[in-house]
Amino acid sequence: MIERIPEKADRALLYFHSAGTDSREFLPFIDIVESSLENTYVWAGDGNISGSPLMYDNGQFGESGERFWFMFPMQDASSEKSFHRNREAMGASLLSAGAFVNSLVDQIKERYGLSTEKIVLSGFQHGSALALAAAMMRRSDPFRQVILFEPYLLEAFYLEEERIARDTTVLCVDNEHIRERTFAWLGKHTDREFSRMSMDVRRITTEKGDDHLSMEMIEKAVGELGK
Repeated sequence: MIERIPEKADRALLYFHSAGTDSREFLPFIDIVESSLENTYVWAGDGNISGSPLMYDNGQFGESGERFWFMFPMQDASSEKSFHRNREAMGASLLSAGAFVNSLVDQIKERYGLSTEKIVLSGFQHGSALALAAAMMRRSDPFRQVILFEPYLLEAFYLEEERIARDTTVLCVDNEHIRERTFAWLGKHTDREFSRMSMDVRRITTEKGDDHLSMEMIEKAVGELGK
């Protein structure tokens, strides 16, 4: 786990790593986040699941170099057809993990005297699905913004039938390579599908980059928070 505690916290940024990694994924970016966002409590945790995120495939709670935030309730966790067929079960898994996140948020609120709108959830890929799930759960006391680095669409199919409030801005951050790769796979742009689900969506797409989270993506997102 990574935690940066300022003398006085005016806001908080929570980061959820991608599948099969851990909080060290965020280490290359911690300095730019701290220098750009003064008086910000920064937290990057480690997923509670290790081994495998698939049902009946050696998933377990424990410590491992490969960590995950939630379980997939089906063996096929890659095809659009499978996610459509299992969207209710997928939603249940994500909402369970999202409840864990919101419990953490409540602890941070009490610890630093922050309102929910001063707390920003963020995540990359697998972690973005968790950040979005937690944000969409918080209807009576919403987040002002959630930052999704290469957000995953398939995990969010359960939200198609939800009544989504537009109190939270969903900032989707990717690069041209990721955007083209996703469209070639699904024939859809994730941010546009989120808008279709009634989310208040903003998009940032950087020109350079590959499959990995980049400094440019982080800088663009941090710039939005600094406004």
